[in-house]
Amino acid sequence: MKRQLGKVTQPILIVIVLVVIALLSIALLWSGKNKNAGKAEAESEGTAKVEGQAATEESEEGVELTPEQMTEQGIKLATVALGDVVSSNSFPAKLVVNTDRQAHVSPNFSGRVESVNVDLGQYVKKGQVLASLLVPDVVDQQSNLKIAQSTLELARQDYEREKQLWSQGVSAKQDYQRASNAYQQAQIQVQAARARLSAFGVNLGSNGRYVLTAPISGVVSQKDVVVGENVQLASQLFIIDQLDKLWLEFIIPSNDLTQIAPNQILDFKSLQTGNAFKAQVQTLSAEADAQTGRLQVRAKVLSEAPELRPNLMVSIELRQAQQSQALRVSKDAVQQVEGKDVVFVATMHGKNVEFTPTPIEIGRRSSDGLWVEVKSGLKAGQRYVGPGSFLLKSELEKGEAAHGH
Repeated sequence: MKRQLGKVTQPILIVIVLVVIALLSIALLWSGKNKNAGKAEAESEGTAKVEGQAATEESEEGVELTPEQMTEQGIKLATVALGDVVSSNSFPAKLVVNTDRQAHVSPNFSGRVESVNVDLGQYVKKGQVLASLLVPDVVDQQSNLKIAQSTLELARQDYEREKQLWSQGVSAKQDYQRASNAYQQAQIQVQAARARLSAFGVNLGSNGRYVLTAPISGVVSQKDVVVGENVQLASQLFIIDQLDKLWLEFIIPSNDLTQIAPNQILDFKSLQTGNAFKAQVQTLSAEADAQTGRLQVRAKVLSEAPELRPNLMVSIELRQAQQSQALRVSKDAVQQVEGKDVVFVATMHGKNVEFTPTPIEIGRRSSDGLWVEVKSGLKAGQRYVGPGSFLLKSELEKGEAAHGH
């Protein structure tokens, strides 16, 4: 029985050994396949990572936003197009008194000031009393008028008496003629005395007082008189200005003369308030200053406002000659990126919009501060960001800072 058992065991052992060897071979083969698959997967993941990094770097060249994000951040698009870019030059100017609308008030006699009826800066109407003087010459002339009037009355009585006597044949004709001549002479003397006082503006019943009145309506800009002082003939006591008719004077270089012409309407602004007004050019200097080469220009102020006063400093805006239309973008679209002027150009990426900073060359700037000429870098019809471009610049700088770290 033992031998028979041994004979049965030997073939079984051989079979077991073969099975084990086969299993080991299968295991080794399976392990190799798994290792190759893992390596391929790793290589695939590495390639994908590199491609993703490259894609990220490309996206960092601009900023991509959804329509909702654009609305939230107030980003608005505009189109590059041709348009006017009118620029202007500013010149300092000064408001001055219009001497054609000014009155100097002086007395026609020497005398003592009895009263002053107006204040400096006060508005007066034509004919309003400014001051009153007691004038010795007026006293003398009014006395002479009274004497001439008395002489006239006596001559009238004598003339009427001689006329009646001559008509009755009592008096001689030569007496009547003498009385008539004397009466006419007395009339002439009275008329001359009245005319003399009237010519000097003296009221016949003023009792030696001479009253100064305003020759025009306006503002008392100068007053050089006080009660009790003695003033002389032709002394300038008052100056009255019509401030609603001011002049504007300024100086420009002779090479800017093409920007201005007689009767041209000018815009000017107050340096204190910034309010805008208008004036019309009246005169230009006949020749330039020999040393500075500048020309003086005078214009009459057309606007009326309480703030417009003599000696007020203002700024004149002279527009340059009209030029052909230029390619332009709004001023708020231009930003500085890495020391260059750029505009964020918009391109569609599916439903999103990518904004790419595009360098440009800037030309003229409009005087109203709204437009900038683009000499190169953009084409008509391109879409760009106007309002909100500063936010895109900030987002772009944040992305560059993160990429640097």
